[in-house]
Amino acid sequence: MDENISPENQELMNRAKMETKQKNWHDAAETLATLYEQVQTFEVNYRLVTALFMDEQYQLASSYADDFLLNYLDDESNFRMVVALAVQNQNFVYAQQLAVLWDDLNVVEDVLQEIRQAEDRAQETMKTTLDTIARQFYHMSDYDLIAQRDRYESARHLPVAQFVIGAKFLLIDPYALPIIRATLLEDIQKLQIDESIKYRWLDDEIYTVRLTEITPLTDSDIFEEAIALLENRLGHDDPIALEMLSHQLRIELTFLYPQVSDVIVDVEKWVDSTVARYYNHFFDEEPNDQKQWHKKVNFLTESFFEN
Repeated sequence: MDENISPENQELMNRAKMETKQKNWHDAAETLATLYEQVQTFEVNYRLVTALFMDEQYQLASSYADDFLLNYLDDESNFRMVVALAVQNQNFVYAQQLAVLWDDLNVVEDVLQEIRQAEDRAQETMKTTLDTIARQFYHMSDYDLIAQRDRYESARHLPVAQFVIGAKFLLIDPYALPIIRATLLEDIQKLQIDESIKYRWLDDEIYTVRLTEITPLTDSDIFEEAIALLENRLGHDDPIALEMLSHQLRIELTFLYPQVSDVIVDVEKWVDSTVARYYNHFFDEEPNDQKQWHKKVNFLTESFFEN
């Protein structure tokens, strides 16, 4: 712990260490949760997540682990723990997305096999529930955005193969909302499945893309440049606007995925337009094609926030 920690927090840490040593996981988790409110370091987070894991509070443990996810991916045992948490929560899609982030392919193969075995057990014990979730997922375009979101979130608890079957259908469904289709495509890409897939884009045309040849949106050069420009414009002057527009920019680019680079030929002008619109300022300097797509995305983004 930091030498500058307060006596009160040091007392909490000492108590948590004693409760952990005694394998009193429930009390340790409560003590560490109190400490974590004051001291949000990876050490405290790790102790808290471990205690919650041992206390079988898997959902809460996973939520806390997300605060320091990259730290957990630096060590194999910690990596296996966060994947195990996702499996215990029967969030199989997320579990595989985490599993494929590890560098050692032998470890990845081993972990993926554990996920498949957990999926098989779920199919045996929860077949009726999973079939209902799958059916609602495959037909979710019959519902409004809120209902589609709920069905999407539930579908992430399906075995990965079932999730992918439904996603492939929805990706070309003209009645699935564009934000749902784009998010689905990005979600499937993160599974690192080496195959080609068809998707319906904003122009209502069907395209084919090989999943291993596209990158997650947040890893793209355009996304990183756009966020950096936004931070440069607003970081010191209007942090509230920065937070709101960062979220909005993420949604705007999600609508364009995976053809972001085909639409945004001038990242700076796109960001300037987004900022100007937020402040109700006039801005008309985007390249013409980009400007037309930005108008369409603005309309879709407004519809998204209205819901």
